Amino acid sequence: CGQARALVPRSLPRGGGDIAGWRAGSRARARPVVAKRSAKKRQARKLEKRDDARTMERLAEERAARLAAAEKYRPPPPPPPTDPKDAKDRMAERERDFQMALARVGEAKAAARESERWDPSRGYKPFDDVQDAVHDLALAKTAVYESHLELALSLLTVAKGGAPSSLDTFDWVYERGVVDGNVRCLSFMLAALTKANVVSGVCEVLWVANECGVTGVVDPKAMKGALGMLADMDDMGLLDEKDVDAWNQTKELLESAQAVS
Repeated sequence: CGQARALVPRSLPRGGGDIAGWRAGSRARARPVVAKRSAKKRQARKLEKRDDARTMERLAEERAARLAAAEKYRPPPPPPPTDPKDAKDRMAERERDFQMALARVGEAKAAARESERWDPSRGYKPFDDVQDAVHDLALAKTAVYESHLELALSLLTVAKGGAPSSLDTFDWVYERGVVDGNVRCLSFMLAALTKANVVSGVCEVLWVANECGVTGVVDPKAMKGALGMLADMDDMGLLDEKDVDAWNQTKELLESAQAVS
């Protein structure tokens, strides 16, 4: 008790031991360099993600600007079908184009998922190829609907003995789909086709309205007249299977909408 003992570090092994070996073991356990490098990697990754986010934001703004400019543009109408047969051939061509566009979307999405830039949390938004393919698919789908309306108009033209005309006769804007003023176009076409008793044309317009989900938005007066005419034709056995399908689908959609409201 009279002589002070030298304090032994608690981390040293009791009962002697090799200090040099202990120091070597301490160095082996502590890895400050590795931890520092890992922190640098995390910081670099964080900066990379921030730069990627800014790039994607800029690209999204540019795309939005292009879409806004496209909204103001009214595409010129294509040459009208010369007759109903030509219109049906165009319908088949538009359907093939749609299937090809659908396949391209699948290919673009597959390529995106295999890319080094793929991030499940962000999905396909950063990939312009996918966005362009989806945009082209929407246009191809709209073209299919327009080809059905062009057939209806061609049937009306034949019934009235007029010259072939495009959908802009009813103020239809091509490449826009059934939105805004184009819904009114469906109402005008339906009324004109009903007045001329063009059954197949009426059913083509109803099919487009049903497929686009705007059946309940079509002018009620025009819709009532069209359905009344189809009921009369059905009583006389003058509707074919395709016409009956369009007629029944329209009634079911309207009844469902009425039940919900």
